[in-house]
Amino acid sequence: MMRALVAVARGVVEEALRRKVYYVLIAFTLVLILMVPVLPSAKVGVQLDLMREGSLGLLAVMSFLLAAIFGATMLSFEMERKIVYNILSKPIRRSTYFLGKYLGILAILLVTLAFSYLVILLFIFLKFHVFNPGIYKALLTIFLESAVLAAFTLSVSAVATPVVTFFCTLAFYAICHLKGEFLYEAMVSGNHNLVVRGLAAIFYYLLPNLNFFNINETVAHGERAFPVHAREVFFLFLLASIFTGIFLWMGTMLFERREL
Repeated sequence: MMRALVAVARGVVEEALRRKVYYVLIAFTLVLILMVPVLPSAKVGVQLDLMREGSLGLLAVMSFLLAAIFGATMLSFEMERKIVYNILSKPIRRSTYFLGKYLGILAILLVTLAFSYLVILLFIFLKFHVFNPGIYKALLTIFLESAVLAAFTLSVSAVATPVVTFFCTLAFYAICHLKGEFLYEAMVSGNHNLVVRGLAAIFYYLLPNLNFFNINETVAHGERAFPVHAREVFFLFLLASIFTGIFLWMGTMLFERREL
């Protein structure tokens, strides 16, 4: 099983590296990062903080797009080209195939973020003569959030087209970032009827709060106001693991029941 997982994951990585959109996203993100110090708002004294915050924000967007695009298309790509039939005709279970796809997407996200991290460290050192490896904490939480998004996206793609899957992921991302304000207000507000409040409560407690993973501003400003300790990072790891496990379980069940 492990050998099959690695083989499927390797196929995902090889396929991603053949896609132009992968390189376009990385290049576009890195170019924007390198342009942050020349922004009009980048005044002397705040350039370093702005550089770090802008870079982390751009990497978060890039990771979301990578998770959404690859998660939405990897399964459908092989099903449309009948590749999946050749793979599943071998002694490999559907669940193994599905999980291998997810591991491949994770590998792409991890390698991309690691490479971007090194580029940012080098640029900050050359530009500001500061070595700032501490931003790895924000990169880690960006990766954890992307892992949740990739699991959700891949699960939806088991039963939906790439376009529908992408927009479902976009809606999921927006709701999970707004749930702390929008859903909570709808749940407790007396201006809504019982049905609306009930639905808001269901989504509020069932969906993850992705805002927890956004520590970019804190890290960018050197954790001067709110230090990020190991226990906070461990909590985020547990949160991401729980929801990732739930989404992958759902996706595996859906994919095993799908007629191919």
